[in-house]
Amino acid sequence: MYRSGLQITLTLSDVTPDKREGDTLFPTKPKSDDLRIMKMSTSSSKLLAFIVLSVFPSLHLSPVFAGEAPDQQVFTIDDYFKIQKVVELSLSSDGAMLAYAVESESLEENKTIRNVYISATASGAEPILIDTIQKAKSLNWIPGTHELAFLLSAEGADQVYSIDTKNNKIRQHTYSDDTIERFSFAPYGASLAWLKRTDPDFVPSQISPDYKRSGLYERLFYGEEGVVIDSENTWAFDFLDSERLDSKVRPSSELWLKRTGTETFQVEVPGQVKRFYWSSDASKLSITYAADYMPKEDWFSAYSLGVFDIMSKSFGALARARPRSEMGIVQYYNGGEWVPGENQLFVRRTIKNGVWGPGEISWALINLDAVDVLEDKRHIWKETEIYSRDSEPAFVPVDKNIIYSNKTLHARKSLYQITSSSMEKADILKDVQGSVSMVRFSIDFEKAVFVNQSLTRPPEIYIWRKGFEPEKLSRLHKQIDEKQLPRVKEVTWKSKDEVAVQGWLLEPVGDRSDNNPWPLVTFVHGGPGFAASDEFAFYFKTYGGLWPYPLEVYALKGMAVFIPNYRGTRTFGNKFGDPKSLDGEPIDDIVSGIEHLIAQGIADPNRLAISGHSHGAWLGPMVMMRNNIFRTGSFAEFTQNFVLSYSLSPGYLNRDIQDIKLGNGASLYEDPQRYIDISPEFHYAGLGTAVLFEAGAKSMAVHMMGAPKAARRAGMPVEFVVYPQTGHNIKLPRLQKESAERNLDWFRFWLLGGEDPNPAKARQYERWRKLRSESEKDN
Repeated sequence: MYRSGLQITLTLSDVTPDKREGDTLFPTKPKSDDLRIMKMSTSSSKLLAFIVLSVFPSLHLSPVFAGEAPDQQVFTIDDYFKIQKVVELSLSSDGAMLAYAVESESLEENKTIRNVYISATASGAEPILIDTIQKAKSLNWIPGTHELAFLLSAEGADQVYSIDTKNNKIRQHTYSDDTIERFSFAPYGASLAWLKRTDPDFVPSQISPDYKRSGLYERLFYGEEGVVIDSENTWAFDFLDSERLDSKVRPSSELWLKRTGTETFQVEVPGQVKRFYWSSDASKLSITYAADYMPKEDWFSAYSLGVFDIMSKSFGALARARPRSEMGIVQYYNGGEWVPGENQLFVRRTIKNGVWGPGEISWALINLDAVDVLEDKRHIWKETEIYSRDSEPAFVPVDKNIIYSNKTLHARKSLYQITSSSMEKADILKDVQGSVSMVRFSIDFEKAVFVNQSLTRPPEIYIWRKGFEPEKLSRLHKQIDEKQLPRVKEVTWKSKDEVAVQGWLLEPVGDRSDNNPWPLVTFVHGGPGFAASDEFAFYFKTYGGLWPYPLEVYALKGMAVFIPNYRGTRTFGNKFGDPKSLDGEPIDDIVSGIEHLIAQGIADPNRLAISGHSHGAWLGPMVMMRNNIFRTGSFAEFTQNFVLSYSLSPGYLNRDIQDIKLGNGASLYEDPQRYIDISPEFHYAGLGTAVLFEAGAKSMAVHMMGAPKAARRAGMPVEFVVYPQTGHNIKLPRLQKESAERNLDWFRFWLLGGEDPNPAKARQYERWRKLRSESEKDN
């Protein structure tokens, strides 16, 4: 924060509650004297401020509102850029060595900084940063060794290398003109399989100038002849982004295998390989692939599963994806994780209508000694809800009796054990609070490393040893650990139809002044399947940053933050994740949650705000237009006009998502009124909400052009900001900070009446004061 002259701050004392209260790795009962707060009423604060200004008129007074703490003690926007997110984690097969990669956003260099570390897992071991592998990715220890394998660029194409930690010698394992995308050493380390892209034009980092010239954008703006547009597969974004690739291009890939002392050969698969797993005896590979027979619109998500026998060099399809039926139903398969010592593997089946939504997900354990081609017998499938990332196996079998699953349940990531009737949190993590991810076991399953974090604790790496409690191995966030963070509560309530809903509440530090309720910002997450999870700075940092909303800082500036996991959110069951209407139960869930907080005396009904990104930037305005209770709002990266959006989207998206999920089965041309009804910008009349709209220049800027105009016509204070070099997510750190500060300033101005005294923001506040004045005149 900019300071000029003497700054006088009126706030709580510098002794604040334990910021980890109720949220340690192993929770302990807080001491009774941990909470020592000097209370000051709002009226007393205002009086003291008046006296100070009267006696010392030249002093600069920066108001601090109820619930705020001095900047020197609290987590600030700058601290988001000190977070080191663990993006890769690998444990050697004997559990003695650890390798991990962390990423942070550098404001100074305006880019993502990546560091790779190697460390022993013994207590007190210090991690080592080796300069020669700082650009390495896909870290994996070669089984039975302390040799770390990885991908590293060689003359423009990523290849497989390894470094021996005993002598730091590096050796190269693949020599291809094409980029290696994925690799895996066999369980005994003697064989290597890798997936390479044979079409370099498809790899964004290797797009040739000639290929860019052949893209739609280049042909439209630099071509010399007319262009025939494929409306079934063309987006509005194709006209805006010179580097955008055809999202329906089928990449060309090849799976290769090398065995010690034998030849290197290509594994023939009837399609494009997505991922693969070795069997424990290294005799087979399970392969997930996009079959050549699948139509273009299904090809990217509808996978099949097969098995390749190494000795006979033969491939067999175990479970074949089914093309979309006349009813729009598509069926596909994932999985392939092997049970150690067994000729058995896991298969996941998904059946859904369209490409959006959770669908019906089930799993089966298949014995290959008894099954060659999987048939859809009802008795073998068990319903589940598993959404694993591409880099994470969904199942981790210890043996045929103990089976773990990496999954998120009720917005908490962890390792769960599959039982005969349900999934329960794994015993090794039963006392660990918060979210757990990237669990990596030693080959004997007597050691495991994992990343643990929560809404109030940044990520750190821990090790579990059989018979002992988990121990922290990393110290990535010493500075942040010393900062004051908001209090966090899990909240549950009943929606209008009595369905239980869950969410999170970030509260300012200290007690509410005079027992008055807090101003409340409701944040509507995107997706809608994306769950607001128990992770640190979850929206600011997840997947490299979704949108830089400084939710934690809102709370530390005196505004409570409510984050509902409304219906449509995954991890709460398939039924919860697939509401009947996207503008029905989800809106009821959010509004009933706000009403619950008001009834509890937590939220001030006269100082409510709402915000959202992506799907949340449509659902949030829908809540706002149907419930005229919000003083202000902020929304990023989604249309407010589905008539326009429908026209600017490709035909396959109209049919697969918009007709099914938004039009209740009808297209825009069949039921235009339905699309008008779910377009917020047609319904702003009568609202006085001050709204900030944000968009990426390469993404939704054109889609959102009408929203600020419609809001202004309705007499609403409005500002529209478009960020350069930005798609659906802001990736440049300086733009992230700009957006974060703008949103914080916006909510403080409209909810609390506060302004940042930084002279660089003078013009911003001039605009906003003018908007406020015009709004007051209209009302």
